[in-house]
Amino acid sequence: MKMKYRVDFIPYNETHDLSSDEKVRYILSKVMRNTILILESGLTHTEELTLIQRTMGEIDYKDFIGIKLFSFEGGDDFKWSKLFGKGNKNKSFTIVAPNEAVSVIKDRRGILSIRISG
Repeated sequence: MKMKYRVDFIPYNETHDLSSDEKVRYILSKVMRNTILILESGLTHTEELTLIQRTMGEIDYKDFIGIKLFSFEGGDDFKWSKLFGKGNKNKSFTIVAPNEAVSVIKDRRGILSIRISG
């Protein structure tokens, strides 16, 4: 049976008021429901570690086998303002997805490709 995934682009204003713990719970709850998240605000190294630790505690080899986590810097020419709106100068993004859902490739020019399998 083919799995269906949803992609959510999460703007900065959706998560900036959350504590690190709340942000990790928010992310994990969505990813466990087959949602691929692209977070405009990115995650700190501590939040990434906490997310990985929590994920390890949730692994169920029948229904949820884990996550893939990709963080990257966009650089000066990375233009997401049309997608997320203007106002935030943040150039850090994080992608969190069910482990089996995606392959992410970033080439030397900074182009990010996401291959969704299902």
